[in-house]
Amino acid sequence: MEDRDVTMLSEDEQRALDLSFQPGLTEKRMRNIAINFFLGLVALVLFAAYRIGLEWISGVAAAILVVSAIEKVSYTRAMLHYKSLVRKLVNRVEQLEGTNPTALGSHPAEQLRRQLELDRPRAERADVRH
Repeated sequence: MEDRDVTMLSEDEQRALDLSFQPGLTEKRMRNIAINFFLGLVALVLFAAYRIGLEWISGVAAAILVVSAIEKVSYTRAMLHYKSLVRKLVNRVEQLEGTNPTALGSHPAEQLRRQLELDRPRAERADVRH
């Protein structure tokens, strides 16, 4: 894309676009989820084995909840940036192809399906004439 085309993206969208080309990020997120799960499981087993008090278990549970909430908020923000990026890229492709821009809130695939349904009778009539 040209420089003027990239400027339509916010900083977060540019970062999301750059990160989408870096292999291994999904695997890293999955690895972190697995590590957090096993650390929580080990803590629970140790607490049960050593009969550690409810205060400690509650503290670890609270820490796990905080970390999980941070991960979920981070993931949700990343998904919002990706959705915004995809919408802008779809609109840019539509501009380059000279097609009608996708309306806000509508779905490009649904628009294409409707357009194909509208075009189908015309194509069938053209086949009959030849």
